[in-house]
Amino acid sequence: MDLDDALRRYRQDRFTDDDITRCTGLSVRAWRELIKIGAVRTVAVSRGPGRVRLCDATTFKRAAVIAAINAAGCSLAIAGRIAYFLPFHAVLYEICDPCAILFQSSADVDPDTGLPRRSEYPKTDWFDPDKPAKADPETDWLVEICEARFVGVKYAAKDQPTIFGDLREEATRFVAWFPHNARAQFIGSAIAELAKQRLPSGDGLVDFVAEWEDPTLWSKDLRRLGYEYENHDTDHDPLRLAAEATASSPVNKTTINVTLAIRRALRRYLGIESPASGREIGE
Repeated sequence: MDLDDALRRYRQDRFTDDDITRCTGLSVRAWRELIKIGAVRTVAVSRGPGRVRLCDATTFKRAAVIAAINAAGCSLAIAGRIAYFLPFHAVLYEICDPCAILFQSSADVDPDTGLPRRSEYPKTDWFDPDKPAKADPETDWLVEICEARFVGVKYAAKDQPTIFGDLREEATRFVAWFPHNARAQFIGSAIAELAKQRLPSGDGLVDFVAEWEDPTLWSKDLRRLGYEYENHDTDHDPLRLAAEATASSPVNKTTINVTLAIRRALRRYLGIESPASGREIGE
């Protein structure tokens, strides 16, 4: 399958179990476990013993993030919760996408190719077949776990991590901090700038941020999934102060480049890179 064929299939927004395991490195057992615990959502296109499960691009990318966090030492359940609460991940998923990068956003689909017109100068080289996937300090988002407890996100390598939750009971529970104070760093990030280019105006991004910061909009999903969150957004909150002090000079720190994990999974899907190899994640 050449790149254009892969892009046409990608635009259908339907991915199989094999796509997930082949591109993210998750084992079949791990993928089934994530579905069972509700960390990812799939759709069934047939009934009975031979039913086919499919997922959309958002779930595909979330699976890549979960796989990367799980490979760093977190359980599947904890990795799923961290991925779910990663602040503003919907914008990351929107921009870290071959269609967003390779095609002109306003172009109509060419009936001969079934694809929009390619951008003459893509915004990044993330999906260039002639260049390897590599870390990008300007655009990559990093999840950091400090002292095996406080979980934060950095929107560029130079940033200080913004803590959005903590691990408890020997890393068997993840409690999200919600609302969080990630707005300033996120708005100034390279990913946010790329997102603005795809919106009619900058107001769309501001509205999205405001909606994300309203926990009442999340409460139904949170109760259904059994996820936990607490409010630690005041300047003098003791746990927040402890987290910030720990994150500023940790002795032990685990760093996961979630943007690179998504890009590599997508490049494997497009046939730009070989399928994930070695020991499958979650086995």
